[in-house]
Amino acid sequence: MKKCDEDTALAILFSNTKRKKRIDDLFTIAKACEYLVSLKKYGSQGAVAKKIGLSTEMIRQFLAVLKLPREVQKMFSSRKIDSVDVAKELLALNDPAKQVVAAKALAGSLSKDVRDIKRLIKESKLSAGEAKKVVLDAKPKGLHIFVMDFDDETYGAIRKQAKDMKIEPVELIRGIVTNWLKQTAKKSVQ
Repeated sequence: MKKCDEDTALAILFSNTKRKKRIDDLFTIAKACEYLVSLKKYGSQGAVAKKIGLSTEMIRQFLAVLKLPREVQKMFSSRKIDSVDVAKELLALNDPAKQVVAAKALAGSLSKDVRDIKRLIKESKLSAGEAKKVVLDAKPKGLHIFVMDFDDETYGAIRKQAKDMKIEPVELIRGIVTNWLKQTAKKSVQ
């Protein structure tokens, strides 16, 4: 990371949180947050959040990168991993060895989809209870997750139809299930 002073740290945070695409890696952003929190002028995550115009939770998520093992932090620094959601998922493992295994698997994966991350975490030899806890802790409140397994041909057809409709595959499946539930409800009333 660049030599940090207050102006540099503020510039890093403003330039990386006020636009759609970040310029700097998450490790650099986390170090800038850490530096500002350490200053007497701010002294807390809440004060830094207020200055930048972010939530305290977002600052906390950036700082999560610094709680991971050094080997994993390097993956964030080199942008092999580039998502605060992934940092949160990895941190939930509570075991540095498992965090490294899952991070290496993710960095070597072509996909950065959170569902794939969960599969990779599963491959890091978590127990079913630990995996369930990670998934439930990571999902937003009010979001219900269903896992559906399709063969490659069916999944390809779903992706093609969704692309033709200019929507995401999950939106297509949600619409199909919603329509089916409405039709089933009508039939049960008759």
